[in-house]
Amino acid sequence: MRELKPVFHRSWALAWAMGFLALAPLTSSAQKAWTLQRCLDHAFEHNIQIKLGELGETSAAIGTQSAQGAFLPNLNGNLSHGYNFGRTIDPFTNQFVESAAIRSNSFGLSTGMVLFNGFQNHLNLRRAKLAQSSAEAQREIAENNVVLTIAGAFLNVLFQEEFVRVAEFNRQATARQVDRMRSMVAAGAAAEFDLYDVEAQLASDEANIVSTKNALGLAKLNLVQLLQLPAAEADEFELVRPSDEDLERSNLPPSPEAAVAFALGSFPEIRQAELQVEDAFIGLDIAKSGRYPRLFASYNIGTGYSGASRSIDGAPTLEEFVLGSLVVDDSTSYDLVAQQEVYNFITTPFDDQLSQNFNQSVFFSMSVPIFNNFSVKSSIEQAEVNALRAQYQLEQTKQTLTTSIESAWADARAASQMAVAQEAALVSAERAFLNTEKRYEAGAATAIDYADARTLFDNARVNTLRAKYDLAFKSRILDFYMGKAITFR
Repeated sequence: MRELKPVFHRSWALAWAMGFLALAPLTSSAQKAWTLQRCLDHAFEHNIQIKLGELGETSAAIGTQSAQGAFLPNLNGNLSHGYNFGRTIDPFTNQFVESAAIRSNSFGLSTGMVLFNGFQNHLNLRRAKLAQSSAEAQREIAENNVVLTIAGAFLNVLFQEEFVRVAEFNRQATARQVDRMRSMVAAGAAAEFDLYDVEAQLASDEANIVSTKNALGLAKLNLVQLLQLPAAEADEFELVRPSDEDLERSNLPPSPEAAVAFALGSFPEIRQAELQVEDAFIGLDIAKSGRYPRLFASYNIGTGYSGASRSIDGAPTLEEFVLGSLVVDDSTSYDLVAQQEVYNFITTPFDDQLSQNFNQSVFFSMSVPIFNNFSVKSSIEQAEVNALRAQYQLEQTKQTLTTSIESAWADARAASQMAVAQEAALVSAERAFLNTEKRYEAGAATAIDYADARTLFDNARVNTLRAKYDLAFKSRILDFYMGKAITFR
């Protein structure tokens, strides 16, 4: 299970951004209105999740840089400046000296590097590069989620705008009936209670307009918030509408197998899960490297200065001193005189001490693991569990994605069938309403009959709109899983 197949790399969110909802302006105000492309561009620039994904990539790149640096030797400088008081040991002569204050300085450079540590540096570098690829996949996942959310919110605004138009059209139609009924009541051709029924219908239509506009306002607010725009812009927020032809979709695939096969080989969720499996096996190799010995090398150079260091100043001088007297007899004696060289000592100059005290050292050390309280054994066993967990998570990710695609295909097919059925229901409801409207105007139907027919017609229009937008969105979701450029053209 350890071998991983190469994964085809592709940013699905960018495919959505380039293709989904290629909308054409329908009015002169379209230049100010937002297309889905503009919404996606804005979201990609401002969305916090995408920014966090980009930071994750930057952090992973820094981790790779650190892993590469582990192959290089380190280099550190050190220096000191201090004073010793009283009896102390001269750091350069190792002799006891006594003074009120002895100044000392030291200067040095040290370097060291790992010669062998069970290939941990190589494994850590591979792991860091995997982390970069995983961070890239995570950023693509975030982009995909943003695109799907923005696209759904975008279509919801269009859907609610359709509701508002239907509600306003109904109000206009009812207002015409109110005017007609008032004329008939004034002429004595209709009873006044018939006028009350139509006026009640008009009041209901006006209330429905308020309700649909409120729903539209909430839909716009949701999209504005997703775009992280000020909430005050929701009232003036306008979208570019697609044409009816752009919303239509009838060529659904006969089965979800093609979409499943493509997604399992290309989606960032799968690629990330595969990378986690490979990372887990690298972690297992790192744990096993704890059984190997470690070899290190170091090199140091240094020098220093001590105020206790003394050196001769100039040539010595001869000084005589009497050792004693030599008595020959009672009347004769001689002084015994000796000579000695007297030296003048001064503190050794700073520059001279730096050259005199210069020293170097090279060390090699090896650490051989013998017994470490079962820590290496426990690390290996835990790494094996992590590797198995990563493999299960990969299989779970594949199952989840497969289930999502199969559900999306079933939803799209059901939406397509529902759209056809609602179109037929709308034709029948419209025919029935027009017939009832003519009968009502001719006095052969009551206001209740008219209201009932209108209600059926309204429900049919709403259900048809819902089915149309549902099919438009779900079919494009299926296109998304198949790796196609999403478009309403």
